[in-house]
Amino acid sequence: MRNIIKLKMLFVLLISLIYFGCSDQPQEEEHHHEAISITIWTDSTELFMEYPPLVAGTEAAFAIHLSNMKNFTAITEGSLRVIFENNSNGKQVSFESDSPSHPGIFRPVVKIDEPGSYKLTLQLKSDQVSDELKIDNVNVHKDESTIPHEDELSSGEDEISFLKEQQWKIEFKTEPVSKHKLSGSISAVGELRPKPQMHAEVPAPVNGVILADQNYVVPSIGTWIKKGTVLALISPPANTDFGFIDIRNEYLLAKSDYDRAQRLLEKKAISEKRHEEIKLKYETKKASYDVVAKQIDMSSLENNGGNGPHFHLIAPTDGFLEGIHFHLGENVTSGQKLFTISNPAKILLKVNVPVSKINLVQTAADASFKVEGFIETFRVSELNGRLVSIGSIVNEQSRTVPVYFEVANPNNKLKIGMFVQADIKVGEQIDALAIPNSAIFEDNGQYTTYVHLNGETFAKRILKTGIKDKNYTEILEGVKPGERIVTIGGYQVKLASMSTSTPTGHGHEH
Repeated sequence: MRNIIKLKMLFVLLISLIYFGCSDQPQEEEHHHEAISITIWTDSTELFMEYPPLVAGTEAAFAIHLSNMKNFTAITEGSLRVIFENNSNGKQVSFESDSPSHPGIFRPVVKIDEPGSYKLTLQLKSDQVSDELKIDNVNVHKDESTIPHEDELSSGEDEISFLKEQQWKIEFKTEPVSKHKLSGSISAVGELRPKPQMHAEVPAPVNGVILADQNYVVPSIGTWIKKGTVLALISPPANTDFGFIDIRNEYLLAKSDYDRAQRLLEKKAISEKRHEEIKLKYETKKASYDVVAKQIDMSSLENNGGNGPHFHLIAPTDGFLEGIHFHLGENVTSGQKLFTISNPAKILLKVNVPVSKINLVQTAADASFKVEGFIETFRVSELNGRLVSIGSIVNEQSRTVPVYFEVANPNNKLKIGMFVQADIKVGEQIDALAIPNSAIFEDNGQYTTYVHLNGETFAKRILKTGIKDKNYTEILEGVKPGERIVTIGGYQVKLASMSTSTPTGHGHEH
């Protein structure tokens, strides 16, 4: 890039030699004047224009760089009309470039006969973008001796040269610093977990075998299962003293005793104490029976065509069949996991919050999170979510406390077990000066950004940051409202800062 800068400076020097070589003034009165540089941003166009001080009756070559603000690329076709309007008498003189001399660069040569103050209008007509840019108080001097010798203007900071030709070749974007609505947040990692009421591991309630000839229609993984669906038939070993028969018989006997005790109590033929004892026994047996009956079709406890007793394993909840943990013909034992059913319509976002910040979560208003495999950021409030609970035990290894949010999961986009990077919103929303996170770099322990001073000149600023929210960070010191910062392409500007710099106040033409 140094070679490009040298060529540009050489071009300026040649123009100056030609300009002064044609002058009738004695050599000792010749002076070198810095090129004038103007940068303007509109909603449609960025203008970066360089030209020498204008002298009446003398031709001057302009280098006008025009970028499309939609994508910060060069204007590669179209025409440009340059209009000078005298501020004193309204007379106009115009010049036109039918097309760019190079992509993004128009090079009109102007000659204005009457000195004075002019309003400059640039009219761009292109299929890419059409725009009109105005510049007030462009001076045309009577002769060279009337050109003021202005002191070099310096920003007081190291300036970085990053040419338009470089900007146009990469993904690049700048935007003005402005205020945004932000909330304080706590950043933490976590994962997506199933909601307990909508997730079930279905175990084998007894020892037995899952015979192939009795399980022709075991549901496939991924099938939507309704509560009460028969998942499989389990046949206990032959001649086994099967406990469920005893549970049912004990329940039926206790029920019969209780019904009889009720009748006797009405006739006052039994004491209340004895009635309460029979009632308690009945309720205990019924509770045991109900636990079994929720998963087992007790009506199947009878011979089925001579195949012996078998038991219907019943789905305890609606959901997708996520796992089958046995093979047909396999002997299974009581308590062995056979099926996994999960309904992902609502899931839990578990965030592991550092214990030092757990007190702030009590006022959590919302949370956002990113998951692996997705570019987008998800927001709890936009997923009809809510804060469910805050854990009461600190993890000894990580020194974190789990915080749970419940969220809806449209189209089952989010998957159980995904890791997340979450930001829990705490505190009230404020209007704060903020810039996109993409504009911020960490440099030797300091946060920095790159400010676009003018068309091809940038400066690195050290930032003092505040709260973070969504994709923005509050800026307490380092940039001011309206200054433009590089939001895309900042890394390339950073690399340029390591290899070259532009002397302050030295303009150049292309």
